[in-house]
This record gives sequence, structure tokens and C-alpha cells, in this order.
Amino acid sequence: MNAARRDDRGFTLIELIIAITLMGLAVGAVFGGLGLFFKIQDTQQSNARIDAEIRNYAERILAQPYADCATATSYQAASAPTDLAASVAVQYWDGNLPAAFGTTCSADKGLQQITIVLTDDNGTNATLVIGKSR
Repeated sequence: MNAARRDDRGFTLIELIIAITLMGLAVGAVFGGLGLFFKIQDTQQSNARIDAEIRNYAERILAQPYADCATATSYQAASAPTDLAASVAVQYWDGNLPAAFGTTCSADKGLQQITIVLTDDNGTNATLVIGKSR
């Protein structure tokens, strides 16, 4: 019988444990990256959806007839998306230049600044400011 040469002995237990540990770390990094990718993708889809919804909502508000001294409830009836929380704030032009807007409507000068905020279940929100004139 020949004695085994030192080069033919194979791997030691320590070398195998180190190799398995390194492979586990690599696999964990890959799965962590995939998890982050899917989370970012979900956030991006949510942002794109809420952006489209707020623009559609603003178009519906602008399509309504002008209402003198309108309140937020005057424009919330523009069929806000049911699965999103909608908030509308109306400010009125004070008649001066440069234009300044206030919350009280003493005499409507024919220009309103409407701020729309939509929020989804995840807390993602979008804000859009539009102007509506007579």
C-alpha cells in the first residue's frame, strides 16, 4: 500500500465550512438585492399610478364650471378615486399683482388656486396645484 500523498488528501472540514459560509453569504446578498428590487419596483408603480390619478382628477376639476367663492367640497365631487384619500384646498386671488392668494373669499376676482393632494394606503402622496379661472 502506498501512503497517500499530501496533495491527494482532499479538503479539510474547516475549508468546507468556510466555502459553504461564503456561498451562503453570496446567496443571501443575491436574495437581498432581489427583495430590494421588488420593493423599489412596487414603490415606482405606486408613484406612477398616483401621478396619473392626480392628473386625471385635476382634469375633472378643470372640466367643472367655475364656481364663485367655491369651497373644497365644491371640487371634491369631481369623482375622486375611491381607493385614494383626496384633499382639496381652494385659495382666491386678491386682485393684486404680483398675484397673491388667500383663504378668504370676500369678492371672487375670477381666479382660484386649487391644491390637490392624493394619498394611497401606503402613505405615498402626490400634490398638484392648478389654477381655475372664470
